[in-house]
Amino acid sequence: MVVSFMFLKRVRGVRDILPSEAEKIHIVVDTCTDIAKSFGFREVILPVLEHLELYLHTLGETTDIVEKQMFCIMPRGEHNKDELYVLRPEGTAGIVRMYKENNLKTIYSMRRFFYFGPMFRYERPQKGRFREFYQFGIEIFAEPPVGSDFVIIKLASLILERLNIKYELEINSIGCINCRKDFINSVGPKLEKLKHRLCNVCLQRLSKNPLRIFDCKTDMLWLSKEINVMDLDIQKFLCKNCNKEYEETLMLLKENNIEYKTIPTLVRGLDYYNGFVFEFKTNLLQAAQNTLCAGGRYDGLVSQVDAETKYACGAAFGIDRLVEVVQYLPINAVTKVGIAIVNDNYFHKAFSFIDNLLNIKNAVIIGPIKSKSLKAQLRIFNNENCKYVIIVGDEVKYNQVVVKNFEKNIQNVVNISEINKVIQ
Repeated sequence: MVVSFMFLKRVRGVRDILPSEAEKIHIVVDTCTDIAKSFGFREVILPVLEHLELYLHTLGETTDIVEKQMFCIMPRGEHNKDELYVLRPEGTAGIVRMYKENNLKTIYSMRRFFYFGPMFRYERPQKGRFREFYQFGIEIFAEPPVGSDFVIIKLASLILERLNIKYELEINSIGCINCRKDFINSVGPKLEKLKHRLCNVCLQRLSKNPLRIFDCKTDMLWLSKEINVMDLDIQKFLCKNCNKEYEETLMLLKENNIEYKTIPTLVRGLDYYNGFVFEFKTNLLQAAQNTLCAGGRYDGLVSQVDAETKYACGAAFGIDRLVEVVQYLPINAVTKVGIAIVNDNYFHKAFSFIDNLLNIKNAVIIGPIKSKSLKAQLRIFNNENCKYVIIVGDEVKYNQVVVKNFEKNIQNVVNISEINKVIQ
């Protein structure tokens, strides 16, 4: 049977992540994990599949994800043919469901969690934007502002600093539902007069959620010129409580020398946000994909799901973008050791050295390799950047082996009991 090569190609918009790239991803994720754990966050693993209804009720009808980016799956052979599943497009909705369904508020006194994994969105593939992409998320439940907001910002800034990535922090407060209502009542009529110039997506947002128009990079280019910038500043409409929280957040940032830039039109792309929102950006990527980490508060969402939990905030890192812009990765030093055999008669004996070698800190073992000449084996070990090669031959009769140091280009006969002292 001949298989068409077409079916041996990867699906458009996804990638084969090869070893060198996979190693970078793990280093970045390990950095995120270590810092998250240092702030008392615990890891959770979210399911890739969720019910469609979860996102319809949490993300908002006007979000790009709900309108055009979700991968929907109809279960085969299920009794309810109307039930649809979704490949998760983001992590917050899933962890809110997990929090409620597993009653995490009664299990943990500190409800700080992190997760990592692939997300899926159906959109036009382009540089820095894929249909399958990776996120590292951090979420805090049941901790009021302003402290929880600062923890998220501090944690995110430490991760970027540890990875030696220069960033610019942009912040805003979109207030509570009452603040936003007053703001929309003020700016709504101005937007209505200009609706003939809005793109089709923003035209729909005008009637459903005008605040989301500020998230449109295309329309905001001309709107910011047509409408007085002061009229687009939601902070003028913050209620007393929201304004107090926002001012205290700014004070904390200043006291801890975290530089920021206030962006009055920053609203984030999901409807569940309220209060403090932020984005960490870089000038190393194109403007359309230059956000490295973003998040904010979603008190309203979590309180709808669990009435006893009034507060929640979080953030997500785009791991693919972090890997793309990172200048230096703190790669852990390893010592590669090859195990060569003079001929196949020593193949079984060669495996007896593995346990001892594994006791060497950061040792990576290559070999043994059967049915290849000694010269061919040494060539492989050299290409793999092995520092040492143990050559198993006639010397084993006397409990000895040859240890070759590739870096110094020397070799010596060593007692088997002394191998761990020679290889460092």
